Amino acid sequence: MAKKASRKELESIFYKPLPVDARITLEQQSHILGSTTKNLNKDENFLIEYMKPKTVAETEELTAQFKKNFPLRNNKTLKDNKSKRTKKKLLTSIEKRKLGLHKLPKTGIKYASLAPLHQLWVEYMENNLNLEISASGANKDGLYQKIAKADYHGCLLMVTRSKCPSYIGAKGIVVQETKNTFQIICEEDKLKIIPKRDSVFTFNISRWTFTLFGNHMNIRPSERASRKFKSRPTIDL
Repeated sequence: MAKKASRKELESIFYKPLPVDARITLEQQSHILGSTTKNLNKDENFLIEYMKPKTVAETEELTAQFKKNFPLRNNKTLKDNKSKRTKKKLLTSIEKRKLGLHKLPKTGIKYASLAPLHQLWVEYMENNLNLEISASGANKDGLYQKIAKADYHGCLLMVTRSKCPSYIGAKGIVVQETKNTFQIICEEDKLKIIPKRDSVFTFNISRWTFTLFGNHMNIRPSERASRKFKSRPTIDL
């Protein structure tokens, strides 16, 4: 049984320079046969006859090898070097405080310009609380939970009680709420910062008046919206 030639043996034979007699024979064949595209089968038979005495491979294997493409070098496709997305450096809380990004200007914000914001807040609270039904119910725990979790940006607040007498009677629209303060714009177009601690606030929606105890509101607005409040007795100042 004839031994099959390895690929390395075949390649070593294929890539060796052709002898002079073989080159002359090929030139003669090309002149006789004419265009190679029309006589592919004859060229293949010629190569097979030429290779038979030089290798132990069978005719079928030689035919299969001739149909393969043997690149002279490996052309590796270059991958596109995609520019890596650089992460944007965000400002830290300390840097934000230094830049004053959380501070509102004490002047320049007009009380009249906040009237549309207050109107939107009233509509939001009326839809959220549904006072016609919830206020007449026997169990008002659900109503109290909604009031405690509500957003008060745009609310018209008034300080009714406080340990600091200068805060009593202050009234304005809330433009910013923090963990410990309500920042309001008064009718005089001035910004006032009212601490929640030891203060009591009131606000009106339609014909209902509500009271907020600041000591219960010492929570960030984002955390208060997801917190479950427990009913507590009224805290006296």
